[in-house]
Amino acid sequence: MLTDDLIATFSRAQAAFTERVHAVAPDQWQLGTPDTQWAVADLVGHLVDEHRWAGPLLAGLDVDAARAVVAGLGPAGADGAALVRAWDQAAASSAAAFGAGGALTGSVAITRGSVPAVEYLEEMVLDLIVHAWDLGVATGYPEPLPAGPVAAIYPLAQAIVDRTPAGMFDPPVDVGADAPVIDRLVALTGRRPRPA
Repeated sequence: MLTDDLIATFSRAQAAFTERVHAVAPDQWQLGTPDTQWAVADLVGHLVDEHRWAGPLLAGLDVDAARAVVAGLGPAGADGAALVRAWDQAAASSAAAFGAGGALTGSVAITRGSVPAVEYLEEMVLDLIVHAWDLGVATGYPEPLPAGPVAAIYPLAQAIVDRTPAGMFDPPVDVGADAPVIDRLVALTGRRPRPA
């Protein structure tokens, strides 16, 4: 995928996650999600953390230095309103970092070592789409994920899952080759698609 197309896919995936964050009702933050280790608040906090890392990493900091920058930002928030604000700030920061000129030409240091920045962005896109799906299922968000980003990242998804450290995803779920693309995508990450 061309880097401009990947940036556009990232932007649309990020927007889909943002829509779902802003739609969380006050009584939904403690609901469980398909990612069984997290409630809704935990899932949003995880994405806040992930996107806070993008700026420091793309600026060339190593993992320890980036961790110090992210830690200096403080916790994402203890209530829904704070989490929404933290997400909006983290999303704007990561969008600016990935969209900066030359951001995708080099490598970034992540926990498994130095990887091409484009690879890092691919992983962030998959993370956004899968967790937007998690959030939508958890809260009953009625709109489907946008088809474009789902279709764009699906051909890369198996390679992304394969290079992810063991234990990050549950074993894939068999949904059949004729299942919708979003169902096949989330099934690769060990999630069972919701019934139609």
